[in-house]
Amino acid sequence: MKVAFLLVAVLAACNAFPIEEPEQDMSIFFEHVDPNARIVGGTQAARGAHPHMVSITNGATMRHLVCGGSVISRRTVLTAAHCIVPIRVGNNVHPNARATVGSNRWDSGGQRYSFQRFVMHPNYNANIIKNDIGVLHTSANIVWNNFVSAIVINYEWIGDRMNSRVAGWGRTRAGGAVSANLLQLDTQTIDGNRCVRDVAAVAASVNIIAPAVDPSIELCTFHSRNHGNCH
Repeated sequence: MKVAFLLVAVLAACNAFPIEEPEQDMSIFFEHVDPNARIVGGTQAARGAHPHMVSITNGATMRHLVCGGSVISRRTVLTAAHCIVPIRVGNNVHPNARATVGSNRWDSGGQRYSFQRFVMHPNYNANIIKNDIGVLHTSANIVWNNFVSAIVINYEWIGDRMNSRVAGWGRTRAGGAVSANLLQLDTQTIDGNRCVRDVAAVAASVNIIAPAVDPSIELCTFHSRNHGNCH
């Protein structure tokens, strides 16, 4: 089975151009989605099945999960821009923020690294969820082992209905609790044209005008807790 990790979709979205239509809050689209269509649940991943996975946490005494990410080099973690916002302090990363690698649990085990700096897409827009991508640079080189390695980046276009595997510390069911153990789930991709149709259908059902979606540059993805589009 050809596996297209969610990283590929998120990275490809980095090349998306900001739309020039009036910007609107797109959260209404997610509130009217069939919960059964969301990417939730899955099964516990075997240790070492996703050596690129990073849990991003914050907190001095009581740590909490912020987001997931992917190791793409010895000093670089790819994640969503909205995941950087809560650990950003001006132009710096919060001193208590950490990247944990090599563990299937976000709250224990593995190796932790502090962050030196971050880079967010300059055109990131939280209201319309555009250009939601960024990288975090660790303060030291991440040590490779059997459970820690970088994911290979693929710049090729991913078409419709491609078998894909997503992994993360997401919800076990719609509206349910967040898993402490790394989960994985097999699903399929959605192409741009189907994304346009789905957005238009939701827009009509809730009687609002949806922002323009260009199938040549848009991607429909879920990348962390409560964030995603076109499902």
